[in-house]
Amino acid sequence: MSLDPPDPTLYVRAPIMTAEGGITLCRALFAACPKDASTALLKSAAKINTAADKAQTALAIRQKALGKVSDDAARLVDQAGDTSWSALRMRLLAFADLPIAKYQDAKRAAELVTILFGPDGLSFLKETYPVQWSTADTILKRIDEEGLEKDIDRIAGKVFLDNVRAQHEQYGAMVQGILLREQAEGVNLADHVRAMGRAIVEYATKVCASVDEDDESSIASARSALRPLDAYREAAARRGSNEKPPAGTESIQPD
Repeated sequence: MSLDPPDPTLYVRAPIMTAEGGITLCRALFAACPKDASTALLKSAAKINTAADKAQTALAIRQKALGKVSDDAARLVDQAGDTSWSALRMRLLAFADLPIAKYQDAKRAAELVTILFGPDGLSFLKETYPVQWSTADTILKRIDEEGLEKDIDRIAGKVFLDNVRAQHEQYGAMVQGILLREQAEGVNLADHVRAMGRAIVEYATKVCASVDEDDESSIASARSALRPLDAYREAAARRGSNEKPPAGTESIQPD
C-alpha cells in the first residue's frame, strides 16, 4: 500500500498551545528532523529549537521569580535591616555621650558615627529597598576597606556589627527576589508562543515542499518528520478544545 504525501494545507497554522506545550512540541520536531535533510530544512529545524530555547528561558525566569519573596516577607526583612543599623548607631551615639576624660573611646565613637552615617544619619532607610541595600553595602565596604571593624567591635560590641552583616545578607536576597519578580511580571510568554508557532509552520511547510511524490522513502521521511505535530494535534483533540489550561499558563493561538 502506497503512502500518501502529507497535505500542506493541514500545516498552514500552528496548533493552539501553551508555552510548555510549545516547547515540548518544538523539541520533538527538532529531534524528528531527518539527519540527511536539506540545508534549508535543517536551518528551519534549528530555528524551531532556538525559539524553544528562548521560550524556555523566559518561562524559567517567570516561574522562579514569581515564587520569590512576598510583600509581607519583604517588609519583615526591611524592618530587621533597619533595626540592625539603628541599634549600631544608637550604641555608638550612647558611647559618644560618655565623658571623654574618663572614657577615651568616646571621641572615637563620635568619629565613627560621622564616618559611617554622616550628617544624614539613617535617612537612607526611608529610601526604596534597592537604594537602602546599595547605601548599606557602601557603608559596609568602607568599614572593611578602612579597617573600622576592630574599633566598632571594641566600642559597640561585636554582636552589633555581626547583626548588621547578617541582616544585610538577607536584605540583598530580598532585593534580588523583588527585582526578579518585577522582571518576571513583564515577561510576555504569548510572544514566545507565537514565535514558536511561526517557526513550526515554516518548518512544516518546508517539509511538505521537500516531498517527492514519486518516491515513497521521501514521503515516509516527511511523515516521520511531521509525526510529532500530528500527534500533538490528535492529543489536543482528544482532550477537548474547551479544556482550561493549568494555572499560570497561557493557551495561545499562534499567528
